[in-house]
Amino acid sequence: MQRALATLVTVLLATTAGIALWPRPARAADESPVAAAATAFLATLPADLRGKAQRPLADGERTQWAFVPGRYAGVELGALDPQQEAAAQTLLRTMLSTAGYRKVTSIVSLEDVLHALESAAGADASHRDPDRYALLVLGEPGPAGTFTVRFQGHHVSLQIGLVQGRVAHTTPRFLGSNPHELPTGPARGRRVLGAEEDLARALLWLFDEAQLAQACIADTAPADIVLGPGVDPSTLGPRRGIAWRDLDAGQRTLLWRLLEEHARVLAPDVATAELARIRANGLDELSFAWAGSRERGQGHYYRIHGLHFAVEYDNTQNGANHVHVVWRDFARDHGGDALARHLREQHGR
Repeated sequence: MQRALATLVTVLLATTAGIALWPRPARAADESPVAAAATAFLATLPADLRGKAQRPLADGERTQWAFVPGRYAGVELGALDPQQEAAAQTLLRTMLSTAGYRKVTSIVSLEDVLHALESAAGADASHRDPDRYALLVLGEPGPAGTFTVRFQGHHVSLQIGLVQGRVAHTTPRFLGSNPHELPTGPARGRRVLGAEEDLARALLWLFDEAQLAQACIADTAPADIVLGPGVDPSTLGPRRGIAWRDLDAGQRTLLWRLLEEHARVLAPDVATAELARIRANGLDELSFAWAGSRERGQGHYYRIHGLHFAVEYDNTQNGANHVHVVWRDFARDHGGDALARHLREQHGR
């Protein structure tokens, strides 16, 4: 755990100073950075660890995801030596933006906070361990490779999949934070996912009474996100709340800024492409819905629901100090049709 804290401090100091933490792996001009980093990571592993870190593309684990404390398929960070962990962190950095990487590593560091809080209360906190986050590569990375990389542990489930060298999916994608706002210590008041709350609240302040009546769909927030593991996106039903077409220019700007906050966890080129796809699919039907209290510190929930995707944010647990955020893509979760077609044609699955 001390190693994880030291790593986080190094990350925060170096990213603040604009310093590259680890060198990016060499790659061919037409090779994805993720492919190069995944290849470099796997090359650092001896046979026993590589056997944990890599599985065939058609393995059933490809469509599994979760975010509760546990032990997950892949190689855990705690099993890696410094060289191997540096390669793992480089791979994670290629999947994410600088801000996204900072959020993810901060979420991992909250395991130490939970360990301290629960141990002080006399509970067994052995499962609160930042070394239990696991990296898994499914398939063979390469310049024209078809493969998926997943990083998963408590409150983090990230994946990126490429089909013939091109990014095909990045969902389901989940981030959470507990505590949402640190209650004690030198970082008291820090919120890893604070912007996701603040931007949504700022949008509410811009609504008039009629718009608030449209946007607020329930007085009580749901106990959790709706689109958790194993839940089909159709469960959300039709779009609810206030639609993009009913917003003025300032409100649209702020809603788009909120959507960007969620999207730009990913590497800049990937996030930009996804945001362009959302714009191209027509924004008139994009909707924003809020449930629960509008007072800080009270349970609240919102969703951004488009034609092909939904983002959910829920903060109700642990006295509304425990956030869950998920992004689901109705057509591209786990690779969607593009990966399914590849599996049929190339793997007979």
